[in-house]
Amino acid sequence: MEKDLEELEKRLGITFQKKELLKRALTHSSYRIAHREEVSEDNEKLEFIGDAVLNLCISLLLYEKFPQDREGDLTKKRSYLVCKERLIKVAEKLGILDFLLMGRREKALEMKSKLNMAGRALEAIIGAIYLDQGLEKACEVVRSLFGKYLKTMRASLLSDYKTKLQEFLQKERGVIPIYEIVEIKGPPHKPEIEIAVKVGEEVLATAKGLSRKEAENLAAKKALFKLKKFKKI
Repeated sequence: MEKDLEELEKRLGITFQKKELLKRALTHSSYRIAHREEVSEDNEKLEFIGDAVLNLCISLLLYEKFPQDREGDLTKKRSYLVCKERLIKVAEKLGILDFLLMGRREKALEMKSKLNMAGRALEAIIGAIYLDQGLEKACEVVRSLFGKYLKTMRASLLSDYKTKLQEFLQKERGVIPIYEIVEIKGPPHKPEIEIAVKVGEEVLATAKGLSRKEAENLAAKKALFKLKKFKKI
């Protein structure tokens, strides 16, 4: 494991003072349960810390890059940068799955599920960096990992698909959409929320997100795409 940790440290551009923090960040709860005698902690608490640290670091980077933006604009940009899909892409680039410790059953899961675990492990790693070397170093690593997406982000607002869908439906059908929670999964501090957007009893689309707002906007985006495609046909 030591050699593996050194390779991941190179990819992160950091050398941990306390190697056990990095190892814990890579320990899924399923691995701890399967190895109770040798492993006492998993990465869930580090994930909790890392989620907060990531949001703070991204907020600071956005505040620096877009000084003229209002709070709502910055919030939308932050949601875009720290969403599950972005975490997974960064985790994939780092190859976190090569280092992640998980139970036998979890190893056999489909790739989508394992990538979700890798995305959460990325947050745990950020939490570990914060505890090991402080906020400045954590934000330096976050800038390195997310800089690609930050650099290409436009100053204009990210699309508000809820508003676009409502305007489309009012014009085409004279109705407005409603949003309902289908299911909530995951730990209380990091739930995954599935939302359905409906017109009456008709479900236009469903989507999942790390917040109700994110899930609703994604569902609206999917619904709008389907409706416009159908209209062209």
